[in-house]
Amino acid sequence: MTGDDNPILARLNQEILTCTLCRLSEGRTRAVPGEGPVPSRILLLGEAPGKREDELGRPFVGRAGSILEELLSSIGLSRREVYITSINKCRPPKNRDPKDDEIAACHPYLERQIDLLKPQVIVPMGRFAAREICRSFGLDEGKISDIHGKILHARAGFGAVIVLPVYHPAVVTHNPNLRPELTADFQQLKKALDRM
Repeated sequence: MTGDDNPILARLNQEILTCTLCRLSEGRTRAVPGEGPVPSRILLLGEAPGKREDELGRPFVGRAGSILEELLSSIGLSRREVYITSINKCRPPKNRDPKDDEIAACHPYLERQIDLLKPQVIVPMGRFAAREICRSFGLDEGKISDIHGKILHARAGFGAVIVLPVYHPAVVTHNPNLRPELTADFQQLKKALDRM
């Protein structure tokens, strides 16, 4: 079942598409609720849509999306097998970092998505997504450089969840030296899935 087939998620997506809870709604072309199977074993969580995502209304379709697809392929997965969204559903102007009040405005949407998707593994990509998920589940926060690739155990209303923070795929466009660490992060995801 995809998000389009699930009436509850379809209603939630419609709320996101018409949301005006924060200033980001004023400059967006399209909100980006997310996409993937429902329920979903794996939830990949970015920070906010970029220019291309804002134009198309789909998550991770730009350069970072190509890198993400390569990383998923390296562990035997395709993007059709995972649910992909972001902590912010609208693009910040000029791709600036999301602000705390913007993240807070979107947080209830993320909580509802997690409850509907019932993921076994949540992969926050990048420092903002990692911080938000760690806070949500009462996990120790740390710098992404310290916690990436580490398996953290959490509990949701529907059961146990593994949280595996990773570097954001876009990091390698600015710092190619981090590619081996990002690849290793996704190998950790494979190991976690193999043990389930």
